[in-house]
Amino acid sequence: MYSIAFTGHRPNKLGHDYNLVSPQVKAIRDAIVKVLNEQREQHSEIKTIVGGALGIDTLAAIISIEMKIPYTLAIPCLNQDIRWIDSSRNLYRYIREHALCTPYQVYDGEYNDTCMQERNEWMVNNCDLLISVWDGTSGGTANCCRYAIGLKKPRINIHPKTLKVAKYNV
Repeated sequence: MYSIAFTGHRPNKLGHDYNLVSPQVKAIRDAIVKVLNEQREQHSEIKTIVGGALGIDTLAAIISIEMKIPYTLAIPCLNQDIRWIDSSRNLYRYIREHALCTPYQVYDGEYNDTCMQERNEWMVNNCDLLISVWDGTSGGTANCCRYAIGLKKPRINIHPKTLKVAKYNV
């Protein structure tokens, strides 16, 4: 089965849209669906790996559910959602407990300075393709993309504002 991991911005870089309903997020959703449909045409069976954070990780999980694609939820640490608002926590619980989901606990401890990068590296190490929603700015998404680039992992980037799709090593 062909495995596609996702990395991307948190809501603070998506117009602070925690509910994932803005025109910008809807356009990103459409671009992701198009890329996933293209991958389905090329590979008989696909699965996704999502990181479980707010923003693009959550959006990728929702899209996987809607498209009936099995997914692995790469959980970076225990209680990662402890500081989230109730609606975000409820959505996370829905994603984690969905029948299409296989949860994988990357790190068994509480949040620390390295658990998110460890989660990113696990996702990249276990995928055939990385889809990034990245505008080129620094942060966790940049670190994940740099790690994939270092491994020469195939990557498709969707720019969150221009929606330009760039393919690398694909």
